[in-house]
Amino acid sequence: MKYILFITMFLTNIFAQDHMDKRNMTDNDKLEIRKKRMEKLNFQKESTMIGIQTSYLNLTPDQAQTFFPMQNEFKQQVRKVQKKYQDKIGKLRSKARDIAKFDVDTAIKYQLEMKQELAKLESEFLKRTTSVLSNEQRTKLVFQQEKMKLDMKKKEGESKKPELSKRNFDRNKN
Repeated sequence: MKYILFITMFLTNIFAQDHMDKRNMTDNDKLEIRKKRMEKLNFQKESTMIGIQTSYLNLTPDQAQTFFPMQNEFKQQVRKVQKKYQDKIGKLRSKARDIAKFDVDTAIKYQLEMKQELAKLESEFLKRTTSVLSNEQRTKLVFQQEKMKLDMKKKEGESKKPELSKRNFDRNKN
């Protein structure tokens, strides 16, 4: 009996200590934990996308080994262009404290510049894939984003449809 009481007190102490440690974490510690979780989720997302894309494009291992570094470089360039746009818009917003004073025409100009840069980057990326992918694979790659969005809408639509129970199904039967 003393042994069980001792173990219970010991385990309670450990759990209480763990709980207190979590409470005493600094904001920096919490931020670091969140950052690690986000990195892990991004890695999982990236791995999933590589698997989906490899299957969808029917890539050979050699093709995948060449294609994905090219694609990663392209994505980094896209992020830089988007960041540059966000910085420009951020400066516009900070200059105009009042929304009525926001320079919409300049914001539109910046957005147009960004879209043109992104289109140019995508065009260059797709041209570079000529040496790696077949024409059929390149065609699939061009329309991949649209197909994925369509698939997501279909899945979303299916999840919103109420399922017919056997009872409702029989009632509609003549």
